[in-house]
Amino acid sequence: MAENSSKDAKQRAPDGGWGWFVCLGSSLISISLRSLDPSFGLLFHDMLKDLNVDSTGTSIIMSILDAIVNFSGFIIGPLLKKYSYRQVALLGSFLSCSGLILTSRANSMLHIICTYSILVGLGTGLATTSSFVALNTFFNKKRGQAVGFSMAGTAFGMMLVPQMIHLLLNEYGFRGTTLIIGGWASHSIAGSCLLRPLEDRLPEQTHGVIDKKSDEEREDEALLRKGAVGRRESNGALWTNEQNMTVESSPPRISLVKKLKESLDLDLFKDFTYLIIILGCSLFYVAETNFKLMVPFFLSNIGMKKRDVAFCLSLTAFADIIARLLLPTLFDRVGWNKRMIFWIFGTTVGITRSVLAEQTERMLLMGMFTILGFLRGATLVNLNLSISEHVTLKKLPNAFGMFMVFKGFLVVIMSPLIGYIRDVSGSYRICIHVMTAVIMMATLIWTIELTYNAFRSRRLGIVKRLQMHISP
Repeated sequence: MAENSSKDAKQRAPDGGWGWFVCLGSSLISISLRSLDPSFGLLFHDMLKDLNVDSTGTSIIMSILDAIVNFSGFIIGPLLKKYSYRQVALLGSFLSCSGLILTSRANSMLHIICTYSILVGLGTGLATTSSFVALNTFFNKKRGQAVGFSMAGTAFGMMLVPQMIHLLLNEYGFRGTTLIIGGWASHSIAGSCLLRPLEDRLPEQTHGVIDKKSDEEREDEALLRKGAVGRRESNGALWTNEQNMTVESSPPRISLVKKLKESLDLDLFKDFTYLIIILGCSLFYVAETNFKLMVPFFLSNIGMKKRDVAFCLSLTAFADIIARLLLPTLFDRVGWNKRMIFWIFGTTVGITRSVLAEQTERMLLMGMFTILGFLRGATLVNLNLSISEHVTLKKLPNAFGMFMVFKGFLVVIMSPLIGYIRDVSGSYRICIHVMTAVIMMATLIWTIELTYNAFRSRRLGIVKRLQMHISP
């Protein structure tokens, strides 16, 4: 049944048409809500200094934000089963905009945590995940290309937003700048409106007779739409015919455990390959998050000026954009497995970072950051696609939500350990090598699992051929 529902979803995916507007909407959401992340220190520096908030307090604000974004995965699956991805994205966009606008009036660290870390974090998690589910609904063969285009917008925004914030701070200060950014974030509402639910295609035999229904038939349809199952179909939420039959035939009383199991798709925990995938992706995410935070400090520590540091980061972002725009189209045409692409490029990213950590020459570093940006773009495009490729569309919201929660836990556990290693060793180089070791750990786990599956498939094939020869 899962395979059939997956095939149905693939047949319905238009791979174009309105899907490109969905891609535009997803890009607007990402640009509006995620482009601010690298500029947090630039925007909040003076305000936190006036409030006497030290580095620990700053770290707490960012840690809570990241945790809320990831732990929103607990509720994203059930929400997308009851409501459409457009409705959930609109809710998330509204929360994020409201949080930024309220943050402009902040006068304490607690105020910033409540409005920025919690409200903006929750809204961002809901909106970005909903847009990703929408993209997977509208695209199948061109899914990598669509995700690459939408993510390229985020990288482009990360290049422009720091310059914009710098100019706005000089003119309007923290409060005015944050208020303007709240208005900038409202573009995510427009992006959410573009996430139109994908309608099921009607059978050809019904064409031409739709408008000939009697008034009685129309009234019957209106009454049916008031039912829970009909409402779920009309709003674009991810329910299939098999689920509708289950709801209609189920007994009136269902145990709480069974409700939770169905609502959260807990049977995903029985899928060993899925668990290995989210473990590997989460380990890479931990290394990626910590590397982004430490790169400016590493470059400053080896004697580079702020202008050169900014230029290196811009080179990385530019190469990242090029990779996200060009490579997904190539990979979709070739038909390569998204998880395999992520596995290869992720390993290359780790090795390149360790080589980069041993360099001190300015021109060589700039060249390596350009290469690293290209490899990073190719890897991150396939990060989420590695999950959506493995599960059916019906289970994607909960599968992605569990991944968000899992990587959130790993960030909370492993990031302080990486910071502790930096404090004890006093070396950013060692820290970068540790992050490479984390990526290699993910590579090793995936290599073992892929090798086991390959031998298992080969053995099953041999057994099947022997049975065919033995049977009369």
